[in-house]
Amino acid sequence: MHRQAAVKFRLALPKLEALDELSGACLVLTCFAEDRPLRGLTGLVDWRLNGQLSRLLATEFVDAHYLEATLTPVLLRLPFERILLVGLGKRNEFTAARFEETCQFVFATLSNLQAHDFAMMLPGRIGVEVGLRQALAGWRRAVMDAFGADSQKLGEITLLEPQDLHRELLEPLAALERELAR
Repeated sequence: MHRQAAVKFRLALPKLEALDELSGACLVLTCFAEDRPLRGLTGLVDWRLNGQLSRLLATEFVDAHYLEATLTPVLLRLPFERILLVGLGKRNEFTAARFEETCQFVFATLSNLQAHDFAMMLPGRIGVEVGLRQALAGWRRAVMDAFGADSQKLGEITLLEPQDLHRELLEPLAALERELAR
């Protein structure tokens, strides 16, 4: 009997060099409505893509409203098939509840896209008062809601977070890996 591989969580740094070592169906990026120029990993990826994301945001078609999602091809500049850019709305309106709703939305979207290997950061944590434990609890619930019954379809999920958070993330990710393997 052939057993499918279980989901595997990885940690990597939110840097272009780290992204170059990964691969997957989708890279999930987020931005707040007022983030111009784009910040953090989203800004670095935009730079790598010669401003492709900034040009999308400069149109009236995309404006980073809360839970607005845009799917765009990567065009060989990164080892992912496509980018899912998700709007977080206004920074001052982003709460712990919105964080969890964003995670639910992202994972439901990835599930619908059948994107089983992907990389992402915890949405909107930079400059926002959402504690790491609270963020991880919401992220875990969202993963379980979207993929719990179909976890055998998941491949590799990479969480892109700063090095100083890796130690705190290891055990919760290992526990979630074990839970999804059941």
